[in-house]
Amino acid sequence: MDNKEGMKWWQGGLIIILSVLIAGLFSAMLSSDFSSIDIFAPIEKKVDFQVSDIYNMMEEDRQGRELSDEVVVVSVDSLNREQLLPLIDTIRQYEPKAIGLDIYFSIKKENNEVLYNTIRNTPNMVSIHKIKKDSDNIHYEIENLSFYDDEITPPHRGYANLDVNHSWTVVRTFLPCVYSRSGDTIPSMALELVRIAAPERAEEAIRRGNTEEIIDFTHQEIEVISADRLKNPAVAGRLKGKVVLLGVIEDTKDIYRTPLREPVAGVVIHAYATQTMLNGQYIQTRAAWKNWTFAVCICLILVSLLLIANKSERMKYMLNLAVRLLTFGFMFGFVFIGCARFAHSHIYVDYTPAITMLVFGTLAFDIVYAIYGLCRQLK
Repeated sequence: MDNKEGMKWWQGGLIIILSVLIAGLFSAMLSSDFSSIDIFAPIEKKVDFQVSDIYNMMEEDRQGRELSDEVVVVSVDSLNREQLLPLIDTIRQYEPKAIGLDIYFSIKKENNEVLYNTIRNTPNMVSIHKIKKDSDNIHYEIENLSFYDDEITPPHRGYANLDVNHSWTVVRTFLPCVYSRSGDTIPSMALELVRIAAPERAEEAIRRGNTEEIIDFTHQEIEVISADRLKNPAVAGRLKGKVVLLGVIEDTKDIYRTPLREPVAGVVIHAYATQTMLNGQYIQTRAAWKNWTFAVCICLILVSLLLIANKSERMKYMLNLAVRLLTFGFMFGFVFIGCARFAHSHIYVDYTPAITMLVFGTLAFDIVYAIYGLCRQLK
């Protein structure tokens, strides 16, 4: 008796259910790491790669990306402290909305009064400090401040250390603010800059109540200007009315991987985080349960089609080939649709569960159907 005549409806249903359950089980087991789909990843990002990185890279390659008209970075790699302070005075003359000083002054030197005066005379400047997890591993506390905090109180401060555990970790999100055990809000440098430049945007960021936000790296590009180029008034004039971040961009200890193709300096990441809050176009995400519901449905359709193909006598192999080609079409289609929604609507849809369940669904069906056929032969 052949498959078509011998398979009962409940046997076909059982094959479908078992295949989907196995696919879901393996997808869920690997979901913590397999939000990285390495099949689509460039070699240098194999260790930590997510489907959303594809969206960022394709948007980065898009022609005609505009420079941000709200945020700019000034690189100060070649300057010492004595040269940096006059630069801040020069920048202040061009009336930026806010200045972020992404530099720690940990060593006390002689004649610090010049530094103190610069900080006092720049009320829209944000100095930085570091934070660390409290002993309860939930709240935060300030880890260390610059040496001058015992002498003067900077008008604005924010933390600047990034939550990166390994050199291969990709920075995709930022914490607008964190909270101490006593309930005090500790703002990030980015949030404090936004509070100065556009208070309503800072309030919006806090009202959202998100523990972390996805950084928008690709819809606008952050311009990086070297300090030497500010001697040209035409170049320096581009700072007027913008948020200006000062920092080093060539220090290998402060270079991080991001969804962009090339690693970038920490100060540039802070600039993108600032830009994300200033333009108010946050990247929205779809609830995880919706992603998994969609994944189960698409896997159910795939397995059902595979069952139909295998029950066919004359066109079994052709239909199997067609279903598998359809599977690849689904996978690349999800990536294409995800890129389009990310580029045009600022929506990040995680198709990782759907892609993994398509892969495991095909494998699970082949195994379950082979076991079914073996059992029939043994009867």
